Amino acid sequence: MAVGIWMVYAIIIAVIVAAQPDRHTVTPEYQRASANWMGGEKGLYRKKNGYLYLPQFAMLYTPYELLPDPVGEPLWRVTCLALLATALWAAASRISSNKPQVIFLAATILVLPATFSSARNGQVNLPLAALFLFIALALARERWWVAAGLLALTLVLKPIALAPILLCAALYPRLRLPVIVSVAVMAAAPFLHPKLAYAVREYLAFFTNLNQAGNPTGNTWCDFVGMLRVFGISVPSPVQLAIRGLAGLATLWLCRRALRSSDRLHGAIAVMLLSAVYLMLFNPRTETNSYVMLAAFVALFAAFDGISLARPSATAWLVLFMIILASENSGWPIFPFTNLWLKALATCVFAACLVPAILGRQSGYGFFLKPKS
Repeated sequence: MAVGIWMVYAIIIAVIVAAQPDRHTVTPEYQRASANWMGGEKGLYRKKNGYLYLPQFAMLYTPYELLPDPVGEPLWRVTCLALLATALWAAASRISSNKPQVIFLAATILVLPATFSSARNGQVNLPLAALFLFIALALARERWWVAAGLLALTLVLKPIALAPILLCAALYPRLRLPVIVSVAVMAAAPFLHPKLAYAVREYLAFFTNLNQAGNPTGNTWCDFVGMLRVFGISVPSPVQLAIRGLAGLATLWLCRRALRSSDRLHGAIAVMLLSAVYLMLFNPRTETNSYVMLAAFVALFAAFDGISLARPSATAWLVLFMIILASENSGWPIFPFTNLWLKALATCVFAACLVPAILGRQSGYGFFLKPKS
């Protein structure tokens, strides 16, 4: 039933995109970058808020660019949805040997409303959400090279993935060499371009563009600072940087505690979950639909807790959280009044609830983080 839901949903998205491939989409930037990379003449980085990715992503997107838009654009969306569905199934199978199909079905129903805008727009949030789940499972199985390869791929999808890469390398000593090798191979890939000077030029342009993109303007961001801005609180740039740094240290400390107090699976899930929380709240370019990266974890937690009936109250709060994470797609009449702050505020509350679970001061299974007894 769950597979059928994903297939019907993917077909609906594909039909919508095939009929109107140039509406409600971010992929024209991907297409232009891929075409320019193949041509080897025009630059990838032509405006501040345009193409914000490594040259490697232009290479990754090339197969979709080579196809006609009515084919390539739907296929990109189907690929992203298939990755997320597979990741949810893999996680459900790993966390429960009794009812993985039921958990997969419940998680599917819960997560799909939060995916619509990213799926329709063709954004990389969906494959990133999938990779975060796959990385957690690989870390739990101590498959260091698989985890490292997936981490390097997240960096291709979005440069902000550098934060979880550094976090995982700091927490798992046996992962460090595989990460260094995997990232080095990924970094070297553009130099296979037949025009080496062009590849070097675009690499340098990427870092210039990244520096500009790290200081976004406007009031369209849904991170912690964006939430405060909605309430009329302006945070100076040096203070923002200090907050992000302190939050990063706190995330590292909580992850270390999770790895010490939990088994390998729960610890690895905690690491990637906290990575997602950190990116949602402290990435200065977080958008409202970026929260699907967090929604994938929360949907699994709500499905597991709901089916186990261990914590009905926690399940109810998690389902409410999922409704909030899907708010831009649900037609809420109050969404215009809650945009840019409600998701960030709910994530802050969720993070606050995670702390006692990680520190072993919360009874029951909690949010997937059962302390060792």
